[in-house]
Amino acid sequence: IRDSGQTLLNLLNDILDLSKVEAGHIALEETDFSLSELVRSTEALWCQNAAEKGLEFNVRANTGNINYLSGDSIRLRQVLNNLIGNAIKFTSEGSVAVKISAAIRPMDGRITVRAEIQDTGIGISAENQRSLFQRFTQADASITRKYGGTGLGLAICQNLVGLFGGAIGVESTDGQ
Repeated sequence: IRDSGQTLLNLLNDILDLSKVEAGHIALEETDFSLSELVRSTEALWCQNAAEKGLEFNVRANTGNINYLSGDSIRLRQVLNNLIGNAIKFTSEGSVAVKISAAIRPMDGRITVRAEIQDTGIGISAENQRSLFQRFTQADASITRKYGGTGLGLAICQNLVGLFGGAIGVESTDGQ
């Protein structure tokens, strides 16, 4: 009952988030936060899940001299949690590696944060990559039954990253 309730709550939260983003009702917060601390706490959240699956889980942050950022740490954490959660969910053996970097753009002095998640999971065919960030879409119909999920997480991530002024993408090969 508890698992079913949590699944329904997650579904409702995803639908609400997507609806807010698409309706233009999500305003990004502007608060100061430590990127290193955000990365550490996100890593701590997923360590147990990776260990339970026997996965090597490695998180590296290269923030250089950038200690604090001003922006929406809650939404950034939401994107990272979704991407890391998917990597762990779709990886049955091997590893999940997360690399977070921050750099100052020379042209305007703004800080760019880049997150790369690499895994040894099931991979995604080139055909399925084209629709991966569309809502209610998963790589194939059997994914929902085997792994669960709503197909909303990556659509939400794409919208949030767009609000940040960034881009999101995937590089993968089916079965790798």
